[in-house]
Amino acid sequence: MTDHSTDALPPEVRRDQIMALLQRHGQISVKWCAEQLGVSEVTIRSDFALLEREGMLRRIWGGAVLDRPLWPEGSFASRLKVRAEEKERIARAAARLINDGDTVMLDASTTAYAIARQIADRRNLTVITNGMHLALSLGAHPSITTIVIGGQVRGDTGSLTGTLAEEMLQRLHADKGFFSARGLTLAKGLTESSIPEGLLKAAMVRHVDQVIAVLDSTKLGVSSLTSFCPVEAIRQLITAGPDAAEQSAPFGDLFPVMIAG
Repeated sequence: MTDHSTDALPPEVRRDQIMALLQRHGQISVKWCAEQLGVSEVTIRSDFALLEREGMLRRIWGGAVLDRPLWPEGSFASRLKVRAEEKERIARAAARLINDGDTVMLDASTTAYAIARQIADRRNLTVITNGMHLALSLGAHPSITTIVIGGQVRGDTGSLTGTLAEEMLQRLHADKGFFSARGLTLAKGLTESSIPEGLLKAAMVRHVDQVIAVLDSTKLGVSSLTSFCPVEAIRQLITAGPDAAEQSAPFGDLFPVMIAG
């Protein structure tokens, strides 16, 4: 393979893309990475060697793995493991709706974190979030502008809530917002179990053009303490789960439903 794109793409940008691929897949081969980035295997081996010296990855036979995966600890990490397969399927489907140059809003949910890991290779993307773990994950990528709406820290969820975050939102706007929830019903729409979380999500919803609900099928038909988005404001639902078709059927007349496979 000739290295036609090497001159056009600055080395530091190419290495950022390598790290984005690693964070998404955990392990990549020299051959596959060279094909993805359109450069020679010699160039990739050189990049791997430099990134290993910087402590960013560890070289293995024919490829590389993350030396220190960007993975949060504590209760948030525990929740990441709950219905992890469904979250990954939802995240992949959601990522297909996010294009280079978009401005998107992501909440502090574990599903949103999964989405963030899928879009780490986007270019000129702006992400607005109240999720600390999500912001730290995306902050390593210079091609993505990550804006954190600040406020009071909720240690159990890694989210920021409160009036400071709501005041900051007054100056921000996004094309698309991806929101998980404790539940979704026809009567109450998207609901949360925490009032501070629900209030902030309601403010976030007011500052996006399209509300895209992202939640697994166990949350469909379930209601929680406080509503933050009526069904009339939802543009699309992305869901997954063995009973996703059955559980999402009542919402099919209101907005498009995508069952992530």
